[in-house]
Amino acid sequence: IRLFNAIALGFVGHAKGGPAKVAVLSSGFMGMISGSGVANVLTVGQFTIPLMKRFGYTPVFAGAVEATASMGGQIMPPVMGAVAFIMAETLNLPYAEIVKAAIIPALLYYFTAFTMVHLEAGRGKLMGLPKAQCPNPWKHMRENWYLLVPLAILVFMLFDGFTPEFAGMMGLCMTALLILGAAVAARIHPTVF
Repeated sequence: IRLFNAIALGFVGHAKGGPAKVAVLSSGFMGMISGSGVANVLTVGQFTIPLMKRFGYTPVFAGAVEATASMGGQIMPPVMGAVAFIMAETLNLPYAEIVKAAIIPALLYYFTAFTMVHLEAGRGKLMGLPKAQCPNPWKHMRENWYLLVPLAILVFMLFDGFTPEFAGMMGLCMTALLILGAAVAARIHPTVF
């Protein structure tokens, strides 16, 4: 979650209405791996809602932005809500076909949320964070590459025809192995991590 927030802060935190744009982008990233709107609000919202309030958004609007952005996680590929698995089973289609059909609607959903946040920021003259306070997203991705690899493996396996259960299990196993490897490397060479 910290990686997603850092990436979102680095890319859009300094823009007009940056804190709310961070909420939308970060919720989109989290929605890719959770598929649950409630889990998305719980994990991302505890960072983004106070950030939005601190920069001038009303508490109601901050909560609404986070709830709206988080609910998109149910339709955001590759891991979508439970309904996608039921659709694949009922329609007798591979899960990858359901994912392919959901890509454009999910991107349009997040584009609309992003646009509405931008318009509200313009109306309320709400600015973003100073550029100097925003993290470097590329640096965070380089330092935490081992957290992105399992997601890439999960996507590859889903589109290559593996069952969602097997792809998810392999993604979890890869996550555990990479985090364990990073912890061991940090103990051996503390300056590396």
